[in-house]
Amino acid sequence: MMSMDRDNRLVAGARRALVIGLIAVGAATSVTSAFAAPDPVPAWPNESELVTAMRAGLKDRTNKAEALAIRGMHEVMVGKTETAFLVSVWFPDRGRNFSAGAFLYRPALKQARELDYSQSLGLRYVAGHYGEFSLLENYGSGQGTEDFIHALVRFKGWETQVLHKADFGNNLGTCGEFSPSAKPCEQTHVQFQLLGNSASNIVEMIEVTTQLGGSPKEKLSVTSRRFRLDGNRFRPVKGP
Repeated sequence: MMSMDRDNRLVAGARRALVIGLIAVGAATSVTSAFAAPDPVPAWPNESELVTAMRAGLKDRTNKAEALAIRGMHEVMVGKTETAFLVSVWFPDRGRNFSAGAFLYRPALKQARELDYSQSLGLRYVAGHYGEFSLLENYGSGQGTEDFIHALVRFKGWETQVLHKADFGNNLGTCGEFSPSAKPCEQTHVQFQLLGNSASNIVEMIEVTTQLGGSPKEKLSVTSRRFRLDGNRFRPVKGP
């Protein structure tokens, strides 16, 4: 269980250090830009209150005593002014494909609700929209395959607005020349890179798809598409 007894000043310093630069979606991608975290930095949630709120917010409300373990947490904006937290958890008593989960916890209400995702992969920052975008993941496996759904979202109250999502995966557990199926091995991965301009409200995104396999030569291909946020959806940008 993750310790919640952290020194608020150390937490505040770490958060401000984290947001030096614009963090893009994708572990290896960053764009240099500087902007500060909003003040004041909210207090780290009390662990006891947080666990109580999450148990009350379980999708299956018949098992309020269900075991859960916190494995990660970070801030997120709900609307433009409310700071909340996305909490990734383990459910040790659930089946393999259901043992990971995520909650939205809103300290202003002292309430949490379980989301329809396996985990939060962290905040996505863009100039002028600090803390507004988050990347959530769903994961499943079976019969030698792994399947992922990545969703770029933001929150309006309890509503999870899915701005863009992608499905991808691999068949590495059931492929290859010496496998029973003799299927070619295939891997696909999708990344989202947010782009923004502090002088305007335009938010764009590059979706990069990497594919490996599909033939005995294991051909590698990388493609990209550009999108622009229009209301509650990222829509393809036509032209150059």
